[in-house]
Amino acid sequence: MHLASRQRGVTLIIALVMLVVIGLASAAVMRSSLTSDVVSNNARLHTLAQQAAQLALRFCETQVERDSKDWLGGFTIHAASPGDPYWQTFATWQGGAAVEAVKVPGSVLASADSSFTPTTTPQCLAEWSTAVPGTKSIIVTARGFSPDYDQTDTGRQTAGSVVWLQSTLRIK
Repeated sequence: MHLASRQRGVTLIIALVMLVVIGLASAAVMRSSLTSDVVSNNARLHTLAQQAAQLALRFCETQVERDSKDWLGGFTIHAASPGDPYWQTFATWQGGAAVEAVKVPGSVLASADSSFTPTTTPQCLAEWSTAVPGTKSIIVTARGFSPDYDQTDTGRQTAGSVVWLQSTLRIK
């Protein structure tokens, strides 16, 4: 009789250990599932920022191809900078500089298929380049933002994604 009661006590301990192991395994599976959701959401937000940057780049490239009297949204092709290119200057993208990036007009962002409008408008900048002497080329730089993008009053990023794209157009 004494032996049988000992076995029941061991069975209880084994059952409790198994419950703890099952609980820890369940918590690990739930955490893994949550992590994959976060990764998927981050990939989605990066893709939206990428698409916004592509739209801004295409907008500026299209403006370069047009006659200057048909340019939209304050677009201009800036003269080559005497120092660092304008696209490398932070103030160019934040405002307050002599040369400023252009925000893509709402008419370009609008779509009949979607009512989505980005919280931060994509930007682009076109400037003449003197990188290769004897050639005429324009550097077009664009940046797009994810819907969750946020920044401080001084323009420093605090959340979200920013995608930068650049193309060089050779003028013949």
